[in-house]
Formats: sequence, C-alpha cells, structure tokens
Amino acid sequence: MVNFISQQPSHDELREAFQAGFDSIDDGDGFYFGFRSFLEERGFERRYDIPCTCTDNGDRGHQPECRYVKTYNR
Repeated sequence: MVNFISQQPSHDELREAFQAGFDSIDDGDGFYFGFRSFLEERGFERRYDIPCTCTDNGDRGHQPECRYVKTYNR
C-alpha cells in the first residue's frame, strides 16, 4: 500500500511567492504568472482534486495559495 503525504507552502515560501507575483506585475506580466511560477519551481502544484486549503475554508473567497501542495510517496 502506498501512502501519500502532502505539504503546503510555508509562511516564508508564501511571502516570497507574493513578492514574485508583485515583481511579475512590474515586469509587465500578471500577478498570478509570478506567483504560480515561484511555487511550481519549488515543486508545488495546484490540485483541483483536493478540498480547499484556505485557512477559512474559502468562506471569504479563495486565497491565491489555495490547493497548492507538494505530494510525496511515503
């Protein structure tokens, strides 16, 4: 039996991803281009087959980092 564990971005990784998004705006691309690229370069992927990962379960809308996880075989 294969067990999978997942990890969400840390506080520091999210702070850097947001900064990458803002830098991306300055470079003429959209926020999400930089935000997504930063997380994906570090092995995170956006998974639509898992429940919302927002701290408030999406009650006030989804946060940009919603459903970004790294998945490992254990």
